[in-house]
Amino acid sequence: MPRSRGPDPDARRRAEQSEAALAAGGIPLAASERLEAFRQSGDRFFTSDLSVNELVVTRQAGFRPLTQVMGTCFYRTGWQSYPWGRGGGWLGGMGWGASGAGETFELEQQTDAWNEARRLAVDRLAEETRRAGGDAVVGVHLSRRHHDWAAGLIEFVVIGTAVRSERFRFDAGEPALSNLSGQDLSKLVRNGWWPVGLVAGTTVAYVATGYAQQNRSTGLFSSRQNQEMPDFTRGIYDARALAMTRLSQQAHALNAHGVVGVTIERSHREIERDRGGGTKYTDLVIEMHVLGTAVIEVERHAAPPPIYLDLQLNDPERP
Repeated sequence: MPRSRGPDPDARRRAEQSEAALAAGGIPLAASERLEAFRQSGDRFFTSDLSVNELVVTRQAGFRPLTQVMGTCFYRTGWQSYPWGRGGGWLGGMGWGASGAGETFELEQQTDAWNEARRLAVDRLAEETRRAGGDAVVGVHLSRRHHDWAAGLIEFVVIGTAVRSERFRFDAGEPALSNLSGQDLSKLVRNGWWPVGLVAGTTVAYVATGYAQQNRSTGLFSSRQNQEMPDFTRGIYDARALAMTRLSQQAHALNAHGVVGVTIERSHREIERDRGGGTKYTDLVIEMHVLGTAVIEVERHAAPPPIYLDLQLNDPERP
């Protein structure tokens, strides 16, 4: 008897449950079922993206790898206006007040989209870790991208290895996420520190070129001399300051004592503007992304880590 081509009620039910879970910031049904089955099985077989060196030092530090975990989010950015005017009349400007100087404006809609997409992806990574029974995640790799096939579509993906501590017991309730390698996590823990979470911040800023820089870049002799573009320089500093402020606020919310492993990634795109009379100049849209691991200093019960002397037995000057 041929199978019906009508909709599968069970598939529809599972799709609806997954959609509801995603709307609440969780993970799809298939992912939660896989992790629940893994946890209930008690199997010591694991999958990870750890290198051999990372695996060895992670085990020496008292962590057992469990399974790879992931969090992802596709997010569409809403409409964003650009500050075509001058003089600081546009909300969000950070002007310097100097005559002819440019200004930096944060593009709140785009900034919020990046920060929310990353938050959802990281929260899903944490949920997978909890469901797997992990205490921490080692070597979180975060990637992001724009997608040209849909206007305003961005994507965050975070992947790491969930581990369980067999030497320490922590009652924080939330798994410790970090972008540290296995080697770095081992050094951190053995020296009395503990990661309490990933902290990050993104800023998308529009750098509106002032008249002074426009004259430098479009003047008759502008191409014949070296000169700094100060509006762009200030724009980079402003975008970085805002992103780092967000990172610091998250770290303070976790009661962290500091942040390690901070990475800063920057990209920009040019916006060509027409000054009139056939003269053109360039504004910039800057994306600034910062990421790090918040840490706290804890009481150390184990003996201090051993110190090794590393001697090279070959002469690098000889073949």
